[in-house]
Amino acid sequence: MLTSVIDAKENRDVAIVDIPGAFMQADMDELVHMKLEGKMAELLVRLDPKLYRKYIQVKKGRNVLYVELKKALYGTLRAALLFWRLLTAKLKEWGFKINPYDWCVANKMINGKQCTIVWHVDDLKISHVDSKAVTGVIDQLQAAFGTETPITVKRGKIQDYLGMTLDFSSPGKVRITMIDYIKNMLADLPSDMDGAAATAAPTHLFEVNITDPIMLDEDNATLFHHSNVAKLLFLCKRARPDIQTAVSFLCTRVKGPDQDDYKKLTRLVKYLRATLDMPLTLEADTLNILKWWVDASYAVHLDMKSHTGGVLSLGKGTGYAASKKQKLNVISSMESELVGVSNMMPQIICSMYFMNAQGYDIDEYIVYQDNQSTMLMENNGRASNSKRTRHINIRYFFVTDRIANGDMSVKYCPTGIMVADYFTKALQGTPFKTFRDLIMNCDP
Repeated sequence: MLTSVIDAKENRDVAIVDIPGAFMQADMDELVHMKLEGKMAELLVRLDPKLYRKYIQVKKGRNVLYVELKKALYGTLRAALLFWRLLTAKLKEWGFKINPYDWCVANKMINGKQCTIVWHVDDLKISHVDSKAVTGVIDQLQAAFGTETPITVKRGKIQDYLGMTLDFSSPGKVRITMIDYIKNMLADLPSDMDGAAATAAPTHLFEVNITDPIMLDEDNATLFHHSNVAKLLFLCKRARPDIQTAVSFLCTRVKGPDQDDYKKLTRLVKYLRATLDMPLTLEADTLNILKWWVDASYAVHLDMKSHTGGVLSLGKGTGYAASKKQKLNVISSMESELVGVSNMMPQIICSMYFMNAQGYDIDEYIVYQDNQSTMLMENNGRASNSKRTRHINIRYFFVTDRIANGDMSVKYCPTGIMVADYFTKALQGTPFKTFRDLIMNCDP
């Protein structure tokens, strides 16, 4: 998401490239044998009877052929790694440098401007302010990987990438949607999930029936988990962060879902149907200031654990969002907020390092919170320690150390405008819509 925000801010030309048969272009670096049976073995023999017929064995009435892999094959553990090594070696040969905080991002200065390549396996996103520079990189990729089958190239302001539609039509903005993905998911749902809803979850989202739960049968439990919650998790981490709170809770229920969980899933599906066309619009005010909002809801889960919410923005819209159950029990709301910040620190610090490695000096790195007691502990360290807080020394000293080093600052944000609150509880009415519109950067 951050690279797309940069592309929009700098008005870069963007191209999407797919490398056909990518894994087959990488040589295996270890001995791997594969067993072919039945029709697969027979088909290989038909390709070259003289070569393969003599190696056919018959076991339990089926033809069996053992082969040694010379090229990386999809499905083997090392295939993706081998192609990554091949691609990165080529990029380095062409003068690109790999971002040390994301090994699938590479940069090179071309004509005084940065060219960035981002990739997932064999799908590449290439960007530069000059379309001719992008064309030059594409030509290099074609020469290196397109000799057998030409690489697939898509140019223009609207691109499809990893299931998302990236729309750069508006200057300084990128609109991200997954409308076809949602439509396909909705089309496979049972009729009892028809209808629309104004919010993504009911107020009792985190409540669990432990008195007389009606468990889902095996078919509906499979529908709940594999056909829906897993798909929604993929969706909420990309184009629809507004459903992430509900999805986060539903993920905790996949091992033993009941009728109440099914109803909560239904509510979420109805909300998606009502907001099918809603885009996530990202735009940066500046690339030198990163802002985080972190909040927590105290003891909201059945086991009395708290829930963390975190939001990153470079201006408008949510570049990264998190909604997750805390892994330990705490004894106060202040401590839950501290654990929440601690949970988010890896992503908070990594996003700063990533942007620095991309060549952008971060002038301000701000974490907003709405609990001033937590902020005192984070800023003052041992000076704010007491008998009630000695057991959480490590967590607040880690944050305090980062503040003292100048890596970040912590500032107060009133609860009424704490956007991370959206990811810690099931808001309704005006608060839901207000925060949702900020998160998605959509018109009120």
